[in-house]
Amino acid sequence: MTSIDVLDAGVRPGSQQSAFTNVVKLHFLTVMPSPYQRETFEALDASGSFDITVDYFAGTAADRQWTPVRLHPYETILPGIQFSRHGAAGRFNPAIFRRLRDIRADLVIISDYSSPTAQIAMRRLSRQGRPWAYWGETPNAIKRGKFGRWLRTRLQEPICRANAILAIGSRAVGEYERLFPGVPVFNIPYFCDLERFRIASDRAPPRAEGHVMFLFSGQLIPRKGIDLLIEAFEGAARDMQRIELRILGDGPMREELEERVHHLGDRVMFAGHVDPADLPEEFAAADVFILPSRYDGWGVVLNEALGAGLPIIASKAVGSAHDLLIHDVTGRIIESGDVTSLRESIITLASDLPLRKSMAAAARDWRQRWGLDEALDRWRLASSDIAKRSSSKWSR
Repeated sequence: MTSIDVLDAGVRPGSQQSAFTNVVKLHFLTVMPSPYQRETFEALDASGSFDITVDYFAGTAADRQWTPVRLHPYETILPGIQFSRHGAAGRFNPAIFRRLRDIRADLVIISDYSSPTAQIAMRRLSRQGRPWAYWGETPNAIKRGKFGRWLRTRLQEPICRANAILAIGSRAVGEYERLFPGVPVFNIPYFCDLERFRIASDRAPPRAEGHVMFLFSGQLIPRKGIDLLIEAFEGAARDMQRIELRILGDGPMREELEERVHHLGDRVMFAGHVDPADLPEEFAAADVFILPSRYDGWGVVLNEALGAGLPIIASKAVGSAHDLLIHDVTGRIIESGDVTSLRESIITLASDLPLRKSMAAAARDWRQRWGLDEALDRWRLASSDIAKRSSSKWSR
């Protein structure tokens, strides 16, 4: 199935695509107020089709540098206890028991099955027969040892009793359909406001002739493949003198990487953390975006690169590459860990201006179908279908 086929499907084949007549009450239980989730929540709230409530398990995480935000009236950060450093997996929110008693939603959406709070919510809602759906990225993508696999299986077990699974991307759809064959699966990935990136890109001054700026945005950690990018860029830079690499983000690998590329001078620039509000201008100043992750459940930076109309090089391990990228049309999809292919892709796009222009034009066309309007359509269709299935189930 092609990227276009997946997008056109929207929901699982066979589902009804009828319009809403009533406002649907959605209650989200999710990890933290991430910028990309919040943009979708804001669109849902403003649409008039939904009455939403959002509870977060935490306000932030140690590995994130997002600026604290002012919450909307429909958002709440539940008081909680952090048992370990393992993010949501080590956080418990005692208020979930009272919260579940008070919820009066048509559908509860739960993210991150690993947290104690999510486990309590999934199991209690199932026992009470109340409609809920799991919203998650590709499962089982990270390899575990024997105990880790056993524990993951136990934590995933409640999902088989969900009314539906909202898979974040087409790659996740396939995995959830394989793991939970009796549960309806819908493709609802992360969306973000692409208009900001389009406007910044349209306003950007022309780039200097001959210079090609490659851009990376993400944490400087092994999972993001930043070390692979540095190795590939070093090789390409030996053959091409007028290419540059700008790296947005921070992390434990930064000092090591800066030392490694010291000999390249200002051809490799480490910008550090950039506030989400300033990202459109950063993307608008680039020529090509690169994300060579060893694993990324989705990778919303590809949404942002698409919004800026950039050709993209991404690995197959990036979930969003399977939906947002069309190989050799809007960019290149390479094998994860393949430094040779990454270096060759950098050289090809740097040396072929007509190819870059063609891919950029295709990206600008393709982005029309990946804005927040598409997010609303998918949430409407999924909610309508789940409501019908739930009504049919309980009427029998």
